Amino acid sequence: MYRMSVLWLLLCVFVFANGVYVLAEDEEEQGEEEYSEEITEEYTEETWETEETDEYSGEYYEGDESGEEEPEEELDEEGNPKPYTDTSKPPSLNAKSAAIYCRNTGEIIYARNSDKRVCPYSVTKLLTALIAVQRLPLNQKVVISQEAALQEGSTMELYEGEEVTVEDLLYGTLILSGNDAAYALGEAVSGDMDSFINLMNDTASNMGCKNTHFSNCTGLSGDVDEHYTTAKDMMSICKVAFANETVSKIAGTLKYEMPQTNFTDTRVMESHNKLLVDKVDGFVSGKTGWYGENYASLAMSYKKDGLDLIVVLFDANEDARWTDCENLVKYATANIQGVTVFPKGEIIGKVRVRHGAETRVDAVTETECVTYIPKSASEQLIKCDAIMFDDVTAPIREGDVVGRYQVYVANELVDEVNLVAIKGIKEGWFPSYVGISNQASLIGGGVLLLLVIALITRIAVGVRNRRIRRQAHRARVRELARKQMESEKEEFDSHRGKFYR
Repeated sequence: MYRMSVLWLLLCVFVFANGVYVLAEDEEEQGEEEYSEEITEEYTEETWETEETDEYSGEYYEGDESGEEEPEEELDEEGNPKPYTDTSKPPSLNAKSAAIYCRNTGEIIYARNSDKRVCPYSVTKLLTALIAVQRLPLNQKVVISQEAALQEGSTMELYEGEEVTVEDLLYGTLILSGNDAAYALGEAVSGDMDSFINLMNDTASNMGCKNTHFSNCTGLSGDVDEHYTTAKDMMSICKVAFANETVSKIAGTLKYEMPQTNFTDTRVMESHNKLLVDKVDGFVSGKTGWYGENYASLAMSYKKDGLDLIVVLFDANEDARWTDCENLVKYATANIQGVTVFPKGEIIGKVRVRHGAETRVDAVTETECVTYIPKSASEQLIKCDAIMFDDVTAPIREGDVVGRYQVYVANELVDEVNLVAIKGIKEGWFPSYVGISNQASLIGGGVLLLLVIALITRIAVGVRNRRIRRQAHRARVRELARKQMESEKEEFDSHRGKFYR
């Protein structure tokens, strides 16, 4: 835009200069000369061409349902299970139902009996907490009802009439697995428990759960006919729950000190999730469930080096579930490859800067991007798309966000990185409001000054030449007049001599 503006400005000045000169040359023959110049501006735009490739099929390993036999558990000399090391094949699991999902690829990496109905136990509370976070302010105070205070099983020891914030009830629900806290949240959301249970089932259905039904908000049920889900359905719930920052943060908290209430002094809550307490690398959040020694459940969120996994497993031994979870993560990480899509600071393109001393600035990636795909998949499935902001206005600082860089795997958005300005841009002079940078203004001003000087010089030379021509003309006239006078004098003298004779 500014190039076109500068060229048109120079063209107008040139035409004006010629017009003045032509008017000045009043004694010379005038003529018209048509002048036309076609101005074209070529630019190149980087595009990410998409090659037609076969997309990842989305098939996953379903151990029992595929007809393949479950891998035999290897035992050491003492008869104890050997550590899981052969990650080329799925691990032997104690859990009767399980699944591991990779957010990066959008695929379930491995599943065992994922469509089998199971009791989720207290993993149910993930959905209870999610609905509460979505519908209630965290600082809202809830008055504990008699029904909530009388809940059995695991509790945070709430009292009837006690005033507790929604945030504190969430910690009690997800850290202590308090049935009383979950019940109080359900009542706070819907007013009564029947309405909240209906809301839970409607929410699960909207998430795509086709084989799930909840009969309570706590998971305190061992009846698979009335309170059930599947590993596949619970995975759908966990995707949303762990993606919620508040739920994920609280479910990953090791220790929380709850302020005093109108009934009690400060409470201290401590997690009993072994993977979190032992700080096993990568595990950031989770929810446990228990109904007996061999009827335990677990849902975990795992994030490391950009790899984002979710594990769910049901009907496991309460101690074996931790090993099952770790082994599933080992299998998934061994069968997914990380691909560095672009480094930090890579120049992706230019973004226009309004009213800037410079009208464009390089946009670079704010961070490195590593994405994950199945090892059997092609890296050609990875595509990127740059979105440059059109409202960037000077002044801007180095590092200001000026766009987004989206990463797609098999046409699904898997990551998004900020594009930032590689340097600061100050506010420009007045010409910047029509898209002319300060540098272009200086160049244009310099060229204009040279044209004005050339015009003035040309006019001055023309005036001097006309003066010289006029002086020469007058000299010729005087010379002709002198010669004429001399000729007439000679003729007169010759006639006068004849007369006197």
